[in-house]
Amino acid sequence: MVDSLKMIKLKKIFFKIILIFLANYSLVFAEGKNEISIGIAVGNGFMENVRGMHTPVVGSPGTNVKGLVLNDDSLNTIYSFNIDFNKYLNDNLYINSGISFARHYTVDTSITFDGGSVSDFPDIHFRGIALEIGPSYRFDKINHFTPYIGINASTFLGLQSDTNYAQISGTYGVGGAETFVKCFGATPNLGFFVNSGFFKGYGFSIENLILECDNDHMRSMTEGYKADFNITQFRIDYRIPF
Repeated sequence: MVDSLKMIKLKKIFFKIILIFLANYSLVFAEGKNEISIGIAVGNGFMENVRGMHTPVVGSPGTNVKGLVLNDDSLNTIYSFNIDFNKYLNDNLYINSGISFARHYTVDTSITFDGGSVSDFPDIHFRGIALEIGPSYRFDKINHFTPYIGINASTFLGLQSDTNYAQISGTYGVGGAETFVKCFGATPNLGFFVNSGFFKGYGFSIENLILECDNDHMRSMTEGYKADFNITQFRIDYRIPF
């Protein structure tokens, strides 16, 4: 119940920020140096280096820190809705800051522990807010396009589904109290946007979300776990100068 209330509060904050930006700038189309950008992304990646305090398994007795490998380590982005602010510094350099509401998921697979034990690993979902800030460099215009490259410091804060241990009742990995997820890292990105013509303002970018996560309980890892997320996301956006 507490985790659900946290998620509701995160969603309210995200949508309030979007409404404030839209209310202030959605009707401003005059050429300007600063921008807001609204976009959506999907992506594919992987989850690795999972470690945490775990109960005994074959080949690794005792309750201690165990590492595991997902036999299908896919970690994908269902969607990531974002709103960014690009602050002009000089002819080529901007500071980008953004907020996104995102959903990521693993697939139904199995895991192999250190020591060789194999176990089922039902799929899980992550949902939450991502915050980013960093420099963005724009190259000279090429015909109707402006290419750019950047890197952001990034964080993801949210909740993870399906954490049930099922030691007493229920099905392992189905339901259970949602766990808090906190991740920090970097997001290099490369893209372009159209600077004139019918599609002026529209753009496309590829970004690599690289995060180190230190999360609360997950199934048999009842004291929390650490993991690395690495997702390549493909984003379409629209820019509004002001």
